[in-house]
Amino acid sequence: MLTGCDTTKRKNYVVLIDNSISVPEQVMQRYITTIQETILPNIGDKDRLIVQFIDGCSQDKAERIYSFDLAEMNFENKADGVNHKADSTRARLKRYLMVTVKEEIAKTILAKRKERKDCGGYTDIVNALNEAKKLVETKKSYSSTTDRILNDAQGNDNFEYETCIVIFSDMVNENSAKTFDFTTFGRLKDDEVNKKVLELKDLDKIPDLAGVKVLVYGATSTKEAGAFSGKQIENIKLFCCMDYNACFFYKFTQGRMFDQFIFLYKSPRESPFFCKRLF
Repeated sequence: MLTGCDTTKRKNYVVLIDNSISVPEQVMQRYITTIQETILPNIGDKDRLIVQFIDGCSQDKAERIYSFDLAEMNFENKADGVNHKADSTRARLKRYLMVTVKEEIAKTILAKRKERKDCGGYTDIVNALNEAKKLVETKKSYSSTTDRILNDAQGNDNFEYETCIVIFSDMVNENSAKTFDFTTFGRLKDDEVNKKVLELKDLDKIPDLAGVKVLVYGATSTKEAGAFSGKQIENIKLFCCMDYNACFFYKFTQGRMFDQFIFLYKSPRESPFFCKRLF
């Protein structure tokens, strides 16, 4: 067994945040806090992160509002002694993520939210996902067992990237052209949800996310959705299952003002417990 040739998974996190005006400020803050307290503490020393908005300009004005790539950064210091080099490097990385990035990412999201207020009238998730497809990373440092052995002999890492798309949204799509209007999802029957899926497939609007892990964290207003809030979530889940052929409903909790839900897309061969390894 060539234990010295193990492969490391580098995570490529693509975070999509619903920036529509229908998202209350307290929900936006909840999204930011989740990024700060759940994603950042679990980022590896070679991982990368990209943040983009979901709004009415998801396609026309797609932009990386915040990003970093730790593989291109060095947290070592020549002044570190041999005995404490690794610990000091890890401490600097942690400080960068939990102090610098934690503060910057919150400020940037809120500032860009104001800057893109003219785009906030709609929630174009369909095109946001198609734009996110362009950010999927599949690079790896080897193509054969021989490459892995040579990398190991030369002190180079054997790695491959894995993309995780994290979506903060109620997943109710509404674009300006009204061609993909899902605002009445809570009132649809199963066959009507299926029809929506087929329409998107016919228009080639469902991106191929094979090998990509997708986590959705959302909150839908109980006040606005009323008695249909639970059905809305179930139909969104059904839509995603039809979309990608498999999905695992991970968590569901009802709040006072918002029904919060978390669910995952997964490939058919993926263990349903991969969510525990996502962060």
